[in-house]
Amino acid sequence: MTENEKLIENACTLFHEWFKDESHDYSEREDSDVEYFVGCMLYNRFAFSKAISTMQTMDVGIDFIMAAEEQYELAAKELELIETDDELVKLALLQEHIQASLDKYSSDRMACYLLLRLKNHIDSLAAIYHDDIAADDVDFERMSKQQNPIYK
Repeated sequence: MTENEKLIENACTLFHEWFKDESHDYSEREDSDVEYFVGCMLYNRFAFSKAISTMQTMDVGIDFIMAAEEQYELAAKELELIETDDELVKLALLQEHIQASLDKYSSDRMACYLLLRLKNHIDSLAAIYHDDIAADDVDFERMSKQQNPIYK
């Protein structure tokens, strides 16, 4: 495991340990939310230059942030230590995090719902980076009406 992967794992562990205490709970919580929200934090931290203009950032749920209390800042500090300026390396780190998370929770399809949404978005971003599609070709109207395809 690389140092960057360890930092991501550390951020997840901080949250998982915190949420073991039921007094820190929030509505509709799934264990996989931790990996999803860490994925969103990574996405925001990486600030991908080729991200679709309307999706430069992803909301980390306010109920999650409020329930996480000081753990949120501690996890954010872990993620700030990730060292790379290469956006393709950042993209790969995020894709690896999502895939490992999906593998971890694969026995519970509903637990993977948010992770799958994040994966679809990141896969679209990867397609933009690899010149498989142009950012302008992502069709959100079609995407809202059907599962796939999301491209014109």
